[in-house]
Amino acid sequence: MRLGLAVTFFFALVATWPMAIDPLGGLVGHPGNDVWNHVWGYWWVKDQVEQGYLPLVTDLLHFPGSSRLFFIDTFGALWTLPVQLLFGPVAAYNTAIFVGFWLAGFGTWLLCRHVCNERFGKGELPALVGAAAVSFSPHLMAQAYNGISETITAGTLALATLATLRLVERPGLRTGVLAALAGALCMLSNNYYGLFAVLGAGVLLVSTAVARWERVNWRGLPLPTLLAAGLAGVLVAPALWLLATSLEGPDAIVNRDPEFVWKQLITHNVTDLVSVFRPGKVYSPDLKALHGEDLLIVTYVGWSLLALAGVGLWSLRRWRDRLPWVLWLGLFSLLMLGPYLNVAGEYVTIDDRKIPLPFLLFFDSFPIFARISHPFRFVVPVQIGLAVLATLGARRLSGRWLAVAGALVSAELLLGSPGPWPLTRSPTAMPESSALMAADTVPGAVLDLPMGLPNLERAIYNYWQIGHQRPSVYSLNEPNPEILERSHLARALRVAEAGRLDRLPPLLPDLDLVVSGRALGRLGVRYVVMHERFYIPERVESTLTLLRVAFGPETVTTSTGEHVWQLESPLSAGNAP
Repeated sequence: MRLGLAVTFFFALVATWPMAIDPLGGLVGHPGNDVWNHVWGYWWVKDQVEQGYLPLVTDLLHFPGSSRLFFIDTFGALWTLPVQLLFGPVAAYNTAIFVGFWLAGFGTWLLCRHVCNERFGKGELPALVGAAAVSFSPHLMAQAYNGISETITAGTLALATLATLRLVERPGLRTGVLAALAGALCMLSNNYYGLFAVLGAGVLLVSTAVARWERVNWRGLPLPTLLAAGLAGVLVAPALWLLATSLEGPDAIVNRDPEFVWKQLITHNVTDLVSVFRPGKVYSPDLKALHGEDLLIVTYVGWSLLALAGVGLWSLRRWRDRLPWVLWLGLFSLLMLGPYLNVAGEYVTIDDRKIPLPFLLFFDSFPIFARISHPFRFVVPVQIGLAVLATLGARRLSGRWLAVAGALVSAELLLGSPGPWPLTRSPTAMPESSALMAADTVPGAVLDLPMGLPNLERAIYNYWQIGHQRPSVYSLNEPNPEILERSHLARALRVAEAGRLDRLPPLLPDLDLVVSGRALGRLGVRYVVMHERFYIPERVESTLTLLRVAFGPETVTTSTGEHVWQLESPLSAGNAP
């Protein structure tokens, strides 16, 4: 046990490098991705808990209204609360990422060791190869780069799978309760992984019934299995209900209706079959080229891992020993490919019709699948299944050759795969304007400019909200804030930002701009902050001219390039928005 803990801790240090040498110097993840929204969510959950509220409704976004929101990584935000209270949200978020990688390796090591010991014994050292395969998973590296913290908790899926195996092999009250707790932990940490755990449990139960009928304690199994399912359901039902209700209605910040999900499946979150096997920093789909996004979709599993897994599968001489992992890999590999077959960036067609895959049947038949917009995440159980088989292959090696195999798997996944490593980090410094706004006792919202940044990149305004704690007119996924839809000033600023004017006209509609600016103040906007760093030089002066016409000269210009206007607000200190 100590060996597994120590080595997987080292794996986590390597995976998250260079965070180990400067834990608070940056957020793990690319600044153009989801990292800002996630660290904001960690802070918001803590803020709500401190005030005695459940983190379900917020008036900090989508000003001037309040909106329903269930932060997708509420579990991570809650268990890192002690870290955040001591060291702040940056430390909490980075801790969640680091522990996620550590648990991914350690949970996989426990699973691989168990399977190897059950079949052959002496699984402690070979299981480290399987642990490396998941610790350095290119998919997890890409998800950390994307700033999606809840997806790093792959270790909970490995633990839930281990608990299922133990329940089947030794059914009883203890194994039933452990299976329930492991399954609930998996579902609460990540809904996708919870679903994978349920499907994986079904695969293991069915394959065991078919291949090892005589070795199953059929009298003792039903009651612990029902106990595990019932207890896990009781533990996760409240969170799932709250999540489901937060996705419905006009005041829901995050919406996952079937039409939106289907569009994402077909045009954005595509799994290219070639990418599963193609090494190098080549991405298909290339979201940067297609949509101007820095998000990475990575499903590469690694040729060295496939080779070791093949040896491990061959070493299971009896079909009954092979069946569980063949079914496991077959099911999850097919579901990973999404609703239609995509090869080399194109959908494969026959008579102008896309080739349907099993995911489409699940999508049409089960409501829960209608919420799945990221089928490529099924690569996680695929990677875990390959890690188990690779452990069985590695057990045939000894001494230096076992170390060579582990090093080869690690080096290929870290250096030869599409997975980004070392991981990019996002800056944590707050602009001077945040401190200025925080010191003001008069309540009111803030309008950050420019408006036209991509949604995920613009979410840095949410991160800066941690510093000033004022409501923002922006939401999470809404391109144009509702409060600005009918604003003449906002329309003029959008034109200036987009560069559709080489220069401003000689006569500006001064009255319209002034009236529009004052209207923002009457609605409760206290500050307008123009962040010069996000503008190309040619657009700075035209934007400043519009803002100075509307609001007069800046209240303050900071040394970090923020032009700040303080508006007259009708809100008194006792009447917060």
